Amino acid sequence: MPVKWLTREKCLKLLEKPAYGRLGTCGRGDLPYITPVNYILFGECIYIHCAFTGRKLENLRHSSSVCFEVSAAGRLFPGPRARDFTMRFWSVLAFGQARVLDDLELKLQVMQRFMRKYAPDHSFQSLSQEDMKDVNVLEISIEEISGKASLDPRPDSIKD
Repeated sequence: MPVKWLTREKCLKLLEKPAYGRLGTCGRGDLPYITPVNYILFGECIYIHCAFTGRKLENLRHSSSVCFEVSAAGRLFPGPRARDFTMRFWSVLAFGQARVLDDLELKLQVMQRFMRKYAPDHSFQSLSQEDMKDVNVLEISIEEISGKASLDPRPDSIKD
């Protein structure tokens, strides 16, 4: 299936949509570890709400370098033989450095955006800076980003 490489702007736009992404870290012994996470994009940083302990945090203490992925599958295009089947998709990969966020005001802004993304139709008591002392947030500064999307495989539908 032909693919189209996406611009940085399109990659950032696609990062805003999915409900979850996958965070790739590496710990001691360089063993890769992938964690599905809820996240938001704020500016050009990815923010993840997480626990204060766990393997991804242990890995980040070993190396702050991470990879973050989002993707979606689309329409299936069947073929006469199994090898002729193909599927539409898009995917975005972001590479960068992750750190635990200490700034209570920034954490508050991030968590307010989390609530707008994940609970837009729910009522709840407003968050405060004091609440942020009990909240852990990771920030990924995006150093490199790439994305691609498949194109419709029918020859008559491919346009430049």
